[in-house]
Amino acid sequence: MIKLVLAGINARFTHSNLALYYLRNYIKDLQYEVYLLEFSINQYYLDILRYLYEKKPDIIAFSVYIWNSAIIRSLIPEIKKILPDCKIILGGPEVSYNAPNWLRRLPEIDFIVCGAGETGFYHVLEHELRLSDRIISIRNPSLSDIPFPYSERDFPDLNKKYIYYESSRGCPFKCSYCLSSRNDQVLEFRDIELVKKELRYLIEKKPKIIKFVDRTFNADREHARNIWRFLIATKPETKFHFEIFPALLEEKDFQILSRCPEDLFQFEIGIQSTNPATLKAINRYDEWKSTGEKIERLLSLRNIHIHVDLIAGLPFENMSSLQKSFDKIYSLRADHFQLGFLKILPGTEMDTKRDEFEIKCLEEAPYRILENKWLSYSEFILIRKIENLLNIFYNSQKFKTTIENLVKKYDSPFKFFSDLKDFCEKMNYEIETKNWHSNSSLLFEFIEKQFPEMRSFFFDCLRWDWCYITNSHFFPELLRTNENKKAKKIGFRYLKQLAEKGNIKYKNWNFTVSDLKKAVFFIPVSNKFKQEYMNVNSIAVFLTINNRKTYLMLKL
Repeated sequence: MIKLVLAGINARFTHSNLALYYLRNYIKDLQYEVYLLEFSINQYYLDILRYLYEKKPDIIAFSVYIWNSAIIRSLIPEIKKILPDCKIILGGPEVSYNAPNWLRRLPEIDFIVCGAGETGFYHVLEHELRLSDRIISIRNPSLSDIPFPYSERDFPDLNKKYIYYESSRGCPFKCSYCLSSRNDQVLEFRDIELVKKELRYLIEKKPKIIKFVDRTFNADREHARNIWRFLIATKPETKFHFEIFPALLEEKDFQILSRCPEDLFQFEIGIQSTNPATLKAINRYDEWKSTGEKIERLLSLRNIHIHVDLIAGLPFENMSSLQKSFDKIYSLRADHFQLGFLKILPGTEMDTKRDEFEIKCLEEAPYRILENKWLSYSEFILIRKIENLLNIFYNSQKFKTTIENLVKKYDSPFKFFSDLKDFCEKMNYEIETKNWHSNSSLLFEFIEKQFPEMRSFFFDCLRWDWCYITNSHFFPELLRTNENKKAKKIGFRYLKQLAEKGNIKYKNWNFTVSDLKKAVFFIPVSNKFKQEYMNVNSIAVFLTINNRKTYLMLKL
């Protein structure tokens, strides 16, 4: 029997490759011995080569994306050296729209399957690779007729990763930087009863997260509402990720989502810009005022994790405009704010406008923009540094109270991060570290220089943030005070004497003596912090109860 390897090289170990699971099940009636192998781009490419060689395949099919194209380009010639008779088939968005270029650069490739490739891949295998054309493009059947991608043997290993699912393909919008905007892309939806049946199956496996890969999940409002209602009624332990377009939300959606259990859903919302000229130029006919209000309403529900995006490098967005977009989006106070960079993907409208917009970008994937008519390369460097600080100090959620209060001291959130960048460079601080201790030291030095009169207040803010994120029962040296030693003695003694058979009940909280031993005790040193966050005479006791960090207040 012919041995076929379906190979996926994912951006992270926790990711999986949905396309390969589809292909495996779509060709199951053909006489091939199929192996599905998944790797990570963080693996050494020679180790990947070894794993592929050890399977002794007759055919290797790669799913190619911008994050793995470089490593696949490196692998293909080496595969042909050690497995000279092995046929190589490529598919995926990275090869679908510049297939001749791939064949010209890598003659070792035998076939490239373009577009949604289930039928095209089946066609190649059905004819046992005896085809004259090397570029295959065949229209797929409807999405509802394509078999469910997963099978019983994929679990429980798949539960260690993100499970991807799609209830629709295509997109109703024509964003000029996105491949889904192409005229050859068709928007279609999987039958809703089939979706519910498949979701029931996946939910029974109890994965941590299922990510819908629908480009605009709520493009059909009733389709989205049916799925949301179904999941809310089912009450699974799994979290579900959706990419939505907020302008399509209506009152009925907010009524449904208000009933969503906390942490069941997370939404990704691509705002991209708030500049009307920019939005028009990229074919996003969106009105920021309405969009912002709808996102604020989602956030006010306080039960859904909200991720928002801004893209640097879009047309008509100069530094001043980008700062305004940044400030407006930041002011939403979403759970995660991603500052990304435009990628000039082959096959998109944006790619055809390189000359018009004076775009310079990386010639190889990920095709990231370097400069354009409105932003210089040096300005992109500045934006990149601000992105790092945004991730470290805002998106990490590890400095929530401190950053919230620091930003209040500025008219512009962007200006705060810009000032912090300047300070880091002046002090030669490493600003890409994930070390909380070094980053808190950096932040405190910045505070002492910029706002010396508020030193004690921000000292309390940092200590409060530490209490929320730490698994320790003590403060690091930078944040230790004699007041805290006193608070720990008083608080521990008081709560311990309430214990009965190792369990403690205090007001609405129930926890164990073991929980109490791991607690962090906090007492502020500044009157301002006392007034804004606590009763004047109280101790905050931070505990982890049922895997959730919380705190209770004790009066002195």
